[in-house]
Amino acid sequence: MEATVLMVAEKPSIADSLAKALCPTGPQGIRKRGSLGNKRAPQVHEYAGTFLGQSAKFKVTAVTGHVYSLNFPAEYNDRQKTTPDELFHARTVHEYDASNNIPEHLRLEANGAHVLVLWLDCDREGENICF
Repeated sequence: MEATVLMVAEKPSIADSLAKALCPTGPQGIRKRGSLGNKRAPQVHEYAGTFLGQSAKFKVTAVTGHVYSLNFPAEYNDRQKTTPDELFHARTVHEYDASNNIPEHLRLEANGAHVLVLWLDCDREGENICF
């Protein structure tokens, strides 16, 4: 059985560089395609190789933008009525940004994958992508 390895990078330029660096036959062995069902999502770079000693299909893609934003509730949006010290004690809310539909892109690309590899920076943004 051939394994499918999905690799997700923090940005499209990193996904492109990873595919070029890791494809055993070099850049000419990479097939680029658009996302399944999401025209605004980043490209997917596909190539054949080996993973843990067995044949594998690799799919390398990326995320773009922010899936969630961390904001204050609407009652704190008027900066004329809210003092800065109130914000230190205010609760926060995660708000979903559907503009690029990245969760759907990842869901479709992960279908049938056996392994997920995240290529993320060790910073707050990388942690939020994992979240």
